[in-house]
Amino acid sequence: PDCYDFLINSMGLGLGNLQTGERVNDAILPLWANKSAKRFLRKNRAALESEYCTRNLPKWIDLIFGIASRGQGAKDAKNLFHPMAYIGPEDLEAIRNPEDRERAELQATEFGIVPDQLFSRKHPSKNENIGSWGDSDALFTRDRLRESYGVEDNTNFSAPVMTKGESGRAPSGFFVDEAMMQNYNATGSHVGANPFD
Repeated sequence: PDCYDFLINSMGLGLGNLQTGERVNDAILPLWANKSAKRFLRKNRAALESEYCTRNLPKWIDLIFGIASRGQGAKDAKNLFHPMAYIGPEDLEAIRNPEDRERAELQATEFGIVPDQLFSRKHPSKNENIGSWGDSDALFTRDRLRESYGVEDNTNFSAPVMTKGESGRAPSGFFVDEAMMQNYNATGSHVGANPFD
């Protein structure tokens, strides 16, 4: 069924006003939807069910939650972010210096954090025999993830900010090398080319 109700303010709720004074009402749809929430959802569903998405979804899963989201796999896929984007809740709790903690929280609020890695193997395609994907070794638990980075429970994260020319381990164990940081600082670019191209 089409569940387009979330795009339409059919109950006429008072959702406030834009800065221009215009009342917030239905979602503003792209021109190709011809002001139709049904058309918008049907086109999006068709796109998501397309052969292109079916073929490339496993690559996206690898980039966001899998083998290309951290470490050498991320470096090979040019899927790198600022070292502070890899900080986790335990890492944040371990920061004792209030200024460092505030800086880390601001970084997470303004730029977000990289999701935890969930899969330790390349994600199978829709038509691939998944074989051993049913075993628990394919999934990372929080403890296994921390162990894989060599992060102990008592790790001190009092100096989480990596600076130009510095190399070593960032808070969640993400390895940052000097060349990567120099490139990041010189270009301001941390995400490589689209891996689907």
